[in-house]
Amino acid sequence: MAITHPSSHQPRIARQGDKKRLFVAVARLVAVSLTAWQRHNRPAGPAARAIALPSLHARQTAAEKQPEQARETRAAPGNEEKAADQKKQDLRKLPYPKALLRILIDAAKEWSDHRAASKGAALALYTLFSLAPMLVLVVTIAGFFFGEDTVRQQLLVQMSNLMGTQGADAIKTILAGAKHEDSSAIAGLVSAALVLVSATTAFAELKESLDELWEVRKKETSGIWSLLRERFLSLGLVMVLALMALSSLAVSTALAAMGNVWGGGAFKVVSQIISNVVAFAILSGLFAAIFKYLPAVKLNWRDVIVGAVLTAILFSVGKLAIGLYVSKADISSSYGAAGSVVILITWIYYSAQIFFYGSLFTHEYATRLGSRSARSEGGKAANAAVNTASKTPALVRAY
Repeated sequence: MAITHPSSHQPRIARQGDKKRLFVAVARLVAVSLTAWQRHNRPAGPAARAIALPSLHARQTAAEKQPEQARETRAAPGNEEKAADQKKQDLRKLPYPKALLRILIDAAKEWSDHRAASKGAALALYTLFSLAPMLVLVVTIAGFFFGEDTVRQQLLVQMSNLMGTQGADAIKTILAGAKHEDSSAIAGLVSAALVLVSATTAFAELKESLDELWEVRKKETSGIWSLLRERFLSLGLVMVLALMALSSLAVSTALAAMGNVWGGGAFKVVSQIISNVVAFAILSGLFAAIFKYLPAVKLNWRDVIVGAVLTAILFSVGKLAIGLYVSKADISSSYGAAGSVVILITWIYYSAQIFFYGSLFTHEYATRLGSRSARSEGGKAANAAVNTASKTPALVRAY
């Protein structure tokens, strides 16, 4: 019987121990993996998810709160004012031509948002009803100096240059129908009162439209006194219109007299240029007077003149476009005897759109680049100073 030495079994036992430890390690690894897999797939509550995945939970919570914070930010009362102030500051940092271009674009957006097209339709209707008495007043006031027949003839010439032959025919028909003689003094007074009220109706509607476009808050005033004030203001604008017609007539008369003395082709060209410049200046002055005195907002003359000149330029260019449209549309043949009136309404409507756009540009310019922007900054600085002083303790203010 052979005797085996114990040392010969040690390598085999060592190999068996290594296999056993390896098997135990693999078993533990599998158990840990199964446990982790079960924990990951087992449904957990909000608290467990928050503890297990804190970063994911934080991101989801922040994503859910972002819309609410955005709504709260937009709903805050001072945020709109801050955004407007930031918009003004950004605009003032731009060069002047780029700032004007930005205002032109924003004025077009405001024109669309305020539904100026419907306001133009209402203004065209009111103007049509007020046109006859307004022309009667203009002819009467200017005719006191030059004679009614001369003023009427010059007015028809100006209207023909402005809206074409067919529009001037409508004005001629209106003037012919409005010219009558009253045998009774009472009837004359009543007729004069009706003429005054009717002539100022269009300007009253124009004031209402400008206040809405400029978002003016209406003041609580007495009904009768407010109505009388608005009517007198509108009558003053009619007087301004008559004065401008008188100035245009005086310039035309002076140029005609000079032409008789210095006749020639060169003088005709110069006189035509002078006549166009005077007509443009009169138109700009009329728009400036309307923007300055008609709305319930105080603007500086500098802001008003910029907007009035732009409106006059747009009006001069738009006059050609409106005339081209009227000639191509052939409205007179479509509407027959009423064609001249339809042409007149069409001209008034599109002119009102140009005027409303110019008024919105004037308001945007005054608010963002002109005097009202500086005035608002000064008022905010004064309010900030008052608030700072009110927060200072009384003992400190005393010293």
